[in-house]
Amino acid sequence: MALRAPTPPSTVPDLDAPGPAKPVEFPPDGQWHGPGQVTIQAPQYTRITHADWSCTGLACPVSIASDGSSATIDIRGRAIWIRPWTVYVAADVDAPLAGGQFSGNLTFEGVTVPLDVNITPGTPGAFGGYVSNVLGGGGARVRFVDPDLNAAAAGFLVQDVITSVDGQPVTSPASLNAALASKRAGATVAVDIRRNNTPMTLQYTIDQ
Repeated sequence: MALRAPTPPSTVPDLDAPGPAKPVEFPPDGQWHGPGQVTIQAPQYTRITHADWSCTGLACPVSIASDGSSATIDIRGRAIWIRPWTVYVAADVDAPLAGGQFSGNLTFEGVTVPLDVNITPGTPGAFGGYVSNVLGGGGARVRFVDPDLNAAAAGFLVQDVITSVDGQPVTSPASLNAALASKRAGATVAVDIRRNNTPMTLQYTIDQ
């Protein structure tokens, strides 16, 4: 009997970045399959968090890469595929601010089908306080930090001079605002500062 190919999922999940993982279901075909290996490639800007293979009566261990970019499932026997195979994916916070549709794939028994997700548009980031120009240029001086926002939790202090965001030079308050607005609120970035003329780096989860 000829085996049917895996078919693409019937729905495409909408993922927030950052946000919870959502399922992508591959429908069963009611045919005998295995033994064999399933390989999965996560869409760009997402990671695989876990997979449910419903291997009743079979051994089918799941191995997920440490960064969630791929996964393999070893099906160590033969069975009728009667339940959906489900892959859970979450969007990374470094996804493009505009969002969009991104594609991965699933391959089984020589057949590859797409694994698509939609990543929703993000909220532009902003600094959780006020900054001003630095006399003579070169950075953005912190004048106020809101104690209830992430900037305070990251350790920013009044009089700190912000010199770069995620490796992008900051030459003025306007360039700081532009650098943060190009990223999603909730993303964590390295921010270089000068404090009393001593260079430091803070890890900052960007405010809205």
